[in-house]
Amino acid sequence: MKDCFFQYRKGLYDVLSTLTYQGQPIPVMEFAPKGNEEPYIQIMNMSSTFERDDDKFSQTLSVDIMVVTMHSGEPGEFGSKQTDDIMTNVMQLLITKGVTPADRAKHIVMTDFMDAGCYLLALNYQPDFDGAKTTIRKILTIQTMIDEK
Repeated sequence: MKDCFFQYRKGLYDVLSTLTYQGQPIPVMEFAPKGNEEPYIQIMNMSSTFERDDDKFSQTLSVDIMVVTMHSGEPGEFGSKQTDDIMTNVMQLLITKGVTPADRAKHIVMTDFMDAGCYLLALNYQPDFDGAKTTIRKILTIQTMIDEK
């Protein structure tokens, strides 16, 4: 059995780095440096559990993906539409329930593994106002079955 984290994270990066907001690319990163400009997408926590199958090695993989935006001024002056729009685009790229295996293969490309489809587990909204600016974080938790080739 092999560790799929690097290949899946790289596949996520390749897919998510195609996203733009109002014509501007959205940075995708694993670690967000303090003071990083927003908006950005961060690939965060990953965990997997072994799936028993006598024919192949399989893992159920869960991943958190965070979209972060920041706005100066009072919270009521802008809402969270930018964060919502970016997260909608992330979800449309990654959530594959109901599409064909051929469609899934177009999204996350890995050398040693096959992605058997991505499902939404949770979506979390975290606004924060520090008196001068509002930071909006939306965290998407997805789950997918990974089969070793």
